[in-house]
Amino acid sequence: MKFYFKIHKTQYGNLIAICDKNLMGVELTGKDINFKVNSRFYGEEEIDESVINQLDNCNDGNILGNNIVDLFLKLGIVEKKSITKIGKQKHAQFSILK
Repeated sequence: MKFYFKIHKTQYGNLIAICDKNLMGVELTGKDINFKVNSRFYGEEEIDESVINQLDNCNDGNILGNNIVDLFLKLGIVEKKSITKIGKQKHAQFSILK
């Protein structure tokens, strides 16, 4: 599986944004939202499952796509109750407490 990711430096720490590679440029439509997946937020750097190693320097995350959300769910980084859907794609936000 391939993903795009970007680390955003904020006043509160680093936020990692990750999306499934196949979603870049796609417009997702949900019940109350229309959302275009763009590289400005999710980045242009391609990576595989080793994206997990990027979490070491992050304290918040935003993930989009069935593959990345399922991977993070399997690894216990996100819980089922924190997953929402935009159209048919899973989305989750999380904090890493250190």
